[in-house]
Amino acid sequence: MRYLWFEKGAYASKKARHYINNQFQPSEIKNIAIIRHAALGDQVITRPFLIEARKFFPNAQITLVGVSNYQYGMPSDLADNAVVMAGREDSKKMSLFAKLADFRQLEEQDIIFDLAGTNRSYWMTALTKAKLKVGFPYKRYLCGTLYNLAVFRSDFQPEVECMLDMLKVFGHFPSYPLQFGLPDNRELCDYNSPYILYFNGASQRRKLLPKDTMLQLMKMGVETLPQYRHVFLEGKCDHEKGEFLQELVNDNKVKVQPCLPLNELTEYIAKAKLVVSPDTSIRNIAIATHTPTVGFFYSKVPFRYTPLYEKHYVTMNADGKVPTSDQILQSILQALSDKACPREQVSKRALNE
Repeated sequence: MRYLWFEKGAYASKKARHYINNQFQPSEIKNIAIIRHAALGDQVITRPFLIEARKFFPNAQITLVGVSNYQYGMPSDLADNAVVMAGREDSKKMSLFAKLADFRQLEEQDIIFDLAGTNRSYWMTALTKAKLKVGFPYKRYLCGTLYNLAVFRSDFQPEVECMLDMLKVFGHFPSYPLQFGLPDNRELCDYNSPYILYFNGASQRRKLLPKDTMLQLMKMGVETLPQYRHVFLEGKCDHEKGEFLQELVNDNKVKVQPCLPLNELTEYIAKAKLVVSPDTSIRNIAIATHTPTVGFFYSKVPFRYTPLYEKHYVTMNADGKVPTSDQILQSILQALSDKACPREQVSKRALNE
C-alpha cells in the first residue's frame, strides 16, 4: 500500500493510482494549490490543513486560492503565494474572456486540493493542469470527471477532519489537538480575572437566539456564576449589537465589548475562560485558539462544526426547537466543571458500562 491508504472510504481513478504507485513521493512535490472560498469561520478551519500540508510536502510551494468577496481572515500567512479569484459581484462586470482568464490564473501544479466545492473552484480545477486533482464533493459524479482522487464528505464528521482526509489518504497522520498557528488559550487564559464571552451574531439570522432568550441567559449567568466576568461581544451588523443588555450594563453586571480588529479579537477570545456562541466565526476562532466553547444549534447541523477533542459542548434539541436559556446555562456549568474532554468522558463512561 504505497501512499494510498484506503479501502472503500475514498475514490482514486486508474490514472491517479498509477501515478501514486509509481511516481509519487511527497518530498518531490514542488507545487500544490489549495482552493478555499469561504467566510471567516471557514477560513479559520483551513489553517490546520495548510500546516499539515507543509509538513507532508516539505519542499512544495503552496499557493492559496481565495475569492474577492471572502478575503477577511484568509490564511495567506501560511502559504507561499496567494491568488484571488473574482467573486460574484466582481465577475458580473467581466467579459466571458476575462472570466476564463480568471479561472486560468494558476500555473501547472503537481496537486490541486479543492477545499471549496464551488462553481468557481470547479472551473479553476478543470482548467488547470495537475498530476492529481483532489476534492471532497457531495456530488459523487464529480469523482472521475473533475477529481481523480476524492474523499467523501459527511455531515456527521467535522469539516476540518474531512479536509484532512485528503492528506490521510496519502498516509499522513495529522497532529492532535490540531494546530492552527494562532494565540493559544492554554497559554493565555486570564485566570486572574476570568471572563465568559457571549456572542449572538451570524450572517444568517436563523442561527441566532432570540434577544429575550440571550438576555435571560446572561441574567442567569451573572446570578449563578458571580466569580466570572460576563462579557457580550458585539459584531459589525446592527442585529449583533448589545443595546438590549443596557439594564445589566447599568448595574455593572455585564460588559459590552464593541467589535474588535481581527488580531485583537483573536487574542481576546484566546484569553477567555469560555465562549458561548451559535455556529459562526467567533466559535470557530475559539476552537482554533483551543478556548472551550458552548455552541447552541437549532437550524444547522452541529456535528460538522464540533471537534471530537478538547472541551467543546453543543446545546441542541433533537426536534430542532430553539434551546432555552436554562439548557444553555446547564451546558455552561458542565463546560466549566468538567476537566476531561468529551472524548475522554465517553471512554470513561464506556468502561463503567
